[in-house]
Amino acid sequence: VEKAKERLGDRADYLVSDLLELELEEPVDLVFSTATLHWISDHDCLFRQLRSVLRPGGRLVAQCGGKGNVAAHTQAIAAVASDPHYGQHLTRARGLWNFASPEETEPRLRAAGFVDARCWFQDKPVQPERPLEFISTVTLGPILDQLPPEKRRPFAEAVLEQHEQPLVLDYVRLNIEAHVPGA
Repeated sequence: VEKAKERLGDRADYLVSDLLELELEEPVDLVFSTATLHWISDHDCLFRQLRSVLRPGGRLVAQCGGKGNVAAHTQAIAAVASDPHYGQHLTRARGLWNFASPEETEPRLRAAGFVDARCWFQDKPVQPERPLEFISTVTLGPILDQLPPEKRRPFAEAVLEQHEQPLVLDYVRLNIEAHVPGA
């Protein structure tokens, strides 16, 4: 929100909300999201809620992790998490992401009341300049939060050691476009 305020200033309104409980005083023309929706496990509820805040003719435009996203990284995380030294603390690590396919997502959008739903994959490999810092903040945050502070950095280092170097994360982006009927 702070970054958005720096860029947009008073030209926009800002709201922090659980997307599954999102409510607005007035419907909007556009819901735009980048790198967020894969963190929400219930996409059926999510799309119904997003549909409910759009006015007739409104649009949903989003990009999030799709099926197969960071597959090798996910395997590396699982390998390190299986070590009892770490695993005893990771009770909430299962189902961390919801990486869906276009074939799963388009029917969900239509069931939520969207039309002209179109979804597609886009490969986007990422080679972070500072791999340890990147995975510690971008991909491992919710996992590291479950660990005692003294185990966080060693966990991230162990995950990084599981990868070939240099680290290249195999991002698979799911692009989503859909409209609300009307206007």
